[in-house]
Amino acid sequence: MRFLDSNIIIDLLGDEKAPEADWSLARFGEAVAQGPVVCDHIVLAEVAAHAADRPFLLPQLSAMEIDIVALSHDASLRAGQAFREYRRRGGARTAILADFLIGAHAAVLGATLVTRDRRFASYFPDLTLITPETDHG
Repeated sequence: MRFLDSNIIIDLLGDEKAPEADWSLARFGEAVAQGPVVCDHIVLAEVAAHAADRPFLLPQLSAMEIDIVALSHDASLRAGQAFREYRRRGGARTAILADFLIGAHAAVLGATLVTRDRRFASYFPDLTLITPETDHG
């Protein structure tokens, strides 16, 4: 199972092609070929903030075979623990960050997270990441 981070879906749906968009498109194609592709409502919210046609966002994700899975209790608790560690390390934010919810959810699902943000590894060492830095394929 591949869990797509917001930045990947934004690249895929974006009107303007970011330099990373080709990488994201290639990783998305591989993900679809390998099995289920998912995101969650946290990713959906972040993508909606960038989507020009919000009414069409859900149909677009469905057409792309991206399933939206609900955040579980276990994922929520794990995100809170990661955020606590962030604060212990001196993190300045006082409200939980979306990345902690996304990373925890992918980890609890046992999914591989496709993202352009390698910082997930710092708080979720057991989470398998596909990033531009780790992608050797």
